[in-house]
Amino acid sequence: MMTAARQDHKRLLKERLGELQPYPSDHFSGTGILICAGGPSFFTNAFVLVHLLRVTHGCKLPIEVWHFGRGEMSARMKLLLRDLGVDTVDAEAVLTALPARIQNGWQLKAYALMWCRFEHVLMLDADQVPLTDPAGLFEWDEYRQTGAVLWPDCGDILETNPIWSACELKPRTCPAIESGQLLIHKARHWRGLQIALHLNEHSAYYYQLLYGDKDTFLIGLLLTDSAYALVPHRPFTDAPFCLFQRNMAGEVLFQHRTGAKWRYANPQIKLPKAELEAECLAALTTLRAQWNGLIFTPPRRSLRAREAEAGLAAARFFHLRRPGDEPARLELLPECEIGAGRAAATMNWHCEETGSVIELVISDAFCPAWRLRQESNAWIGRPAKADGEVYLTEESASSAPTNENVRSLTEEILSAAGFPNPIWISRRTEISAALGLVAALEPGIGDALAAISLRCGPVEKQALDAMARELRREPRNDDLSADRANWPMPGRYTVAADLDN
Repeated sequence: MMTAARQDHKRLLKERLGELQPYPSDHFSGTGILICAGGPSFFTNAFVLVHLLRVTHGCKLPIEVWHFGRGEMSARMKLLLRDLGVDTVDAEAVLTALPARIQNGWQLKAYALMWCRFEHVLMLDADQVPLTDPAGLFEWDEYRQTGAVLWPDCGDILETNPIWSACELKPRTCPAIESGQLLIHKARHWRGLQIALHLNEHSAYYYQLLYGDKDTFLIGLLLTDSAYALVPHRPFTDAPFCLFQRNMAGEVLFQHRTGAKWRYANPQIKLPKAELEAECLAALTTLRAQWNGLIFTPPRRSLRAREAEAGLAAARFFHLRRPGDEPARLELLPECEIGAGRAAATMNWHCEETGSVIELVISDAFCPAWRLRQESNAWIGRPAKADGEVYLTEESASSAPTNENVRSLTEEILSAAGFPNPIWISRRTEISAALGLVAALEPGIGDALAAISLRCGPVEKQALDAMARELRREPRNDDLSADRANWPMPGRYTVAADLDN
């Protein structure tokens, strides 16, 4: 490696060590689990992990799943995680407020660990299989004493590794770190986390000395003279498929399926020592029934189109008929997913407003397959690549349309501002303005905010409930101005103490 590059990164690291910021205590609270998982493969594994935590182990800890934008996480995928009590965080939205040089999933782990909303964090890779509820890890004596627990990898960082010289640390041979699981108290280790993020921001250099992100957390703690506990037992392996990580007593705690990730489609890689396999396969079956494995993002739609989607999703079951063919039963699920009846030509659906007409668009894996318009009690249209008409009729009378589309739109607006990361509160004036415009056409926005607030912490709940109350009433212009004049100005870490004014 070039000497000039080494010296340049030494200088940058020294500068970063001299610019460490104090812990923003008003930004984080509570205990939770962090998972970084964008894209179909990692989402599949994250769903299995979360399903295992919630359904099998009964884990009650709040969970955040971080991803990079709409290209990695569709509204349907977010809804499936939300139904399991999980908040999704769009890293692209957070990066607009808290910039960093983050471009891939390895780098994202260090960034998300810093900026997830929890103070006490268990970070898990998406391809993990915990054997018990991991909430008890926060009660370990080693964690309470040091505020950081690391797990060893199979190999070592050797004394001859140039990382020690690059960071001006005393050379040593020590266990490498395996970051498929990491336990940390951010208030005690904020300095070390800042350095770990710096190393990941300059991954083109440091990843040549280390294997990805995993040892950057150790180096960050060493460079800031931070205490940590290392699990005293190396993992044993089912090479090259799985690392079996242990607790302080040497008992298996996590199965990290590094080379045997869960696949949306069968066959799965069989591990002779695997536990909870039946539970994980059951989670995959649940996932396949609710998601087709594609990241489907429909075009921007009008409120009328979304209202039509809500009505169709409420009706849920339909018959798709083509002259001369047997009718096909289709299940139109919320957020544009087709459940029962899914096939190559019927993967997703959505509505569009064309002029004054609402069209129902049914898509294959790549493009629209049918466009249908409502006439009397049926939707009628033509296939995009064939002749003849198709008819979609409701299977049975349905209940009144739900407000799921309104809640989804509200979630999208909040997500664009960084929700549920606490940075969104600093943008509440922008959010209120955006939701206020939508509420002029759809009064259910206030109720949607109130429903979302039920799964939030006290500060976030207070902010959302205040906006919900504002949207449910029709204030005079001078009244509204007076209320907003009392709101604190947005600040990077400021959280309003009282939003009831």
